[in-house]
Order: sequence, then structure tokens, then C-alpha cells
Amino acid sequence: MGRDRIRFRRSRRPSPTGVQSAYGDTSAAPELPCAVGRRHGAGHSALVGLCALVVALPLLAQSARWSRPASSLRPGEPLHADIWRIDATRYPEEIRLFVRIRDRDGIPVTHLAPPYSRDPNWRRHWSALREQLGLSTVPIDSFSVREYNEWDSSGVTLLLLLDYSGSLTPLLRTVQAAAETLVTMLQPPDALGIASFSEEFALLSPPQPDGATLLASFRQNRHRGLGTYTALYDALLRGIELLARLPDSLPRAVIVFTDGDDNASTATLLQVYERARAANVLIFPVGFGYTQDSLLTELASYTGGRYTLATSTEALAPIFAEIYRSLRNYYLVRYRPPRYAGLHRVRLTLALPGTDTLQAEGVYDTAPITPFDTVGKEFERIILFDFDKATLRPEAIPIIEELAELLRRYPRVKLEVQGHTDNIGTEEYNLRLSEARARAVVEALVERGIDPRRLRPRGFGMSMPVAPNDTEENRQKNRRTVFKIIAK
Repeated sequence: MGRDRIRFRRSRRPSPTGVQSAYGDTSAAPELPCAVGRRHGAGHSALVGLCALVVALPLLAQSARWSRPASSLRPGEPLHADIWRIDATRYPEEIRLFVRIRDRDGIPVTHLAPPYSRDPNWRRHWSALREQLGLSTVPIDSFSVREYNEWDSSGVTLLLLLDYSGSLTPLLRTVQAAAETLVTMLQPPDALGIASFSEEFALLSPPQPDGATLLASFRQNRHRGLGTYTALYDALLRGIELLARLPDSLPRAVIVFTDGDDNASTATLLQVYERARAANVLIFPVGFGYTQDSLLTELASYTGGRYTLATSTEALAPIFAEIYRSLRNYYLVRYRPPRYAGLHRVRLTLALPGTDTLQAEGVYDTAPITPFDTVGKEFERIILFDFDKATLRPEAIPIIEELAELLRRYPRVKLEVQGHTDNIGTEEYNLRLSEARARAVVEALVERGIDPRRLRPRGFGMSMPVAPNDTEENRQKNRRTVFKIIAK
């Protein structure tokens, strides 16, 4: 977070007109209309802050218009649909898609599903849903759709987490102005809190629903938390813990703005991911400058949030507003997914009146390895063999295919393939059988193009049971194949 990154931003200063999403769509932020600010640069914080407020004025005017009904659409008016985020925490029982339908100005389009649609044939607009699993396409024949918008009594609790490390000091007024813009949009019963971080975490205003009280607290404490380094993971953990103590009747989310990679945390990204999943807290990273986009994108995706890249600080107010508006205005699509241990590519087809067919796409991952896992992690797959043999049964082949695809996705991962048995037979015999079964799995993966140097077969026989060998059910639990990450 030092001089190199400041030089990076100056040499690669992005155009002040853009918001780029990790999912490929773009939303134009207004160009900075302050010639003085452009002439003198971000170092003149008062001028930059004034420019940010000027930028925010059109946004505030637009925020009064939260949405528009589908009946107001003109024939042929262009629309955009996207799967904004996917909640896979209930897999394999349920997948939840959060779908947005917007006009060319980014205004959400409403009244296309219950309980707000007055069209008895509303279902015809939601024409098809399918998942791509490897090379196979699986249609989803049964799914439900429910509309949520600003008229719903359910709300959201947000924590806005701002990077106050050294390289952002010249831009602080602009960042703070964007935060104040978000405060002015707060709608009941929503609650918003604001915190900052550098090497330390500072709570500037606890989550509360009253915008005036929140704004006064933020302005009083706005300079707390300034520092040199970036303890991003520590701050995220603190933010998650703060939200986890609040009632979970409302969705809870962290919006975190940062311009650099973590260089001061004691916590790890794996700990952040696991705690966010356990507390059901969504993470919406907003990256700027020299960030590790891939890590932030994965953290957002695996926690049910979404990553956005801000190509200028002037784009922050529109980004914060879009995240907040999208948490209140969406169509919730729910369905029971097909079982597949890997990437699920979702495609939703919509046929809206007076418009061309719209396609919305998204991806979620149910693989046993995530980008956050470290060496030593173990996972099991049920791989069936013929009785008393090391021959793979036909039912095991799809699992082998999924494992091969997983290893292709993570080319640096090496696995130990462990075979285990129950206690029927001698110890020596079971050890030989487990070794043979582990080798059979390795050979099947090698046949599918996996480098044998990435696989280490190992048999443990009946020496490591996970259940007492006193019933057939328990013995089946002990007859298992375990995969352990030995390099990544």
C-alpha cells in the first residue's frame, strides 16, 4: 500500500466514467463534471470532495425513482436482465437466483411476478431455466418466481467498510462523500453502519435505521481509523462478527471498498470465507486500483455477494447505490438443482412483452475444493467398487469425471488418494485391498488426462474407521475414498 501503488494509479489512471463488473456487464458512472478537480488532481481533497457532491446530485435525483412498472415500458424499449447473485448455501436442497430486470438507465422494472403482477398469465414471461453441467445441459422444469421491491416490509442490514490506508488519504473526501450519498438513500426498515480500516478497525457509526443520526455520527468520527497498512481480512472478520450479533430476520451484508491487497492481517481469507458462510453474511467487495480482483471476486461469489471494480473514485457513489438498490429490487427464482460436484452454469430465458427475448446467466460452484482451501484439507467422495475387488463400478464413473474436471480447474493442486475399508477380513488383506482401490482411482484419473505426478495413491485398510464396525450401515461409512490436498 505504498508509493508503487500510487504511481500505478497515476500511470494507469482509468477514465472517470466507468463501473466494471466481474460478471461482464458495465454501467456508466457520470463523468466528473468538475474541471478544477480534473486540472488539479485528487490531491486537492476539498475540490475533489466538492466534485464528488456534484457527481452525486444526479444520483440523488435518480434514487427518488427506485423503479418503474412493466406497464410503463414502450414497445421495443431495450431492457437488460442479469442474474445479479446466486445463493447456493442450501445446496443440494435449493438454489436461489436473484434476478434483475432493468431499463437502459438502470432503473429496475417491476410487476412481472407475484405478488405485484396483475397479469394472470405472468408465468409466460419466465419461459425457460437450465443448467450446464460439464458437457451436459439439464432443463429445470419446476421453479418459482417471487418479486421483491421497495414496497416490501422486509429490509436489509448493511455495513459499509472503507479502506483508510495510506494510499487512499488523498481521495478520502471523495470516498466519504460517496458514503454520505448511500446514507441519504436509506429506506426503512433498512439499517446501515459505517466502519473504516487500515491496520486497525474503527466503527464510525453502528448499524441503525435513522439516516440523520447515522450521518451525524459518521461526520463526527469520519477521520478515525486512518493508517498506513491494509488489514483487509481482519476488518472483514470484525465486520462479519458485528453483523452476526444482530437479528438474522433481515439479510445482512458487508460492502467493502479497498484499493489494495491485504498486507497486515493475522486472519486468512479462508477464515473470512468460513465465518461469512456460517453467519450467512453477504460480502460485496468494491475494488479500486491495484487490487487482486480474482480473490475479491471469488470471496463475493462464494459468500453470495458480487464483486465490482470501480474505475474511478467518482464511480463509488453510483456503485454503492446500485448495490443497495439491487438488494431491495429483484426477482427471486428458487428451484431444486441437479446434483453435480463442480461448476453449475445457469441460464434463464425471459420473454417480455414488446421486447426481444432476454438471457440472464450466472455461475455457482459446488466442488469439494474452493479457492480458499489450503494444504491438508480432506474431502470424501463415495466411489463404489465391486465386492472384494478393486474394480470401479459404473456408478463411480460420473464421480471420476467430476474429479478430473476439478483437477483441470486447479492445475497446481496435488492429491493423495486414500483407500479405506471396514474390518471384515484380516488387517493385511484389507490393507492390500485399500491400496489397490486407491490405485484404481488414480489410474481412472490418469486415463482422463491428469498428470500422474499430481496423484499419490495410499491405502489405510481398516486402521482409520470413522464409525464403529458394528452394523452394516457403519461398515459402509468406513468403506470410503478420501482425497487430501498435499500441494496447491
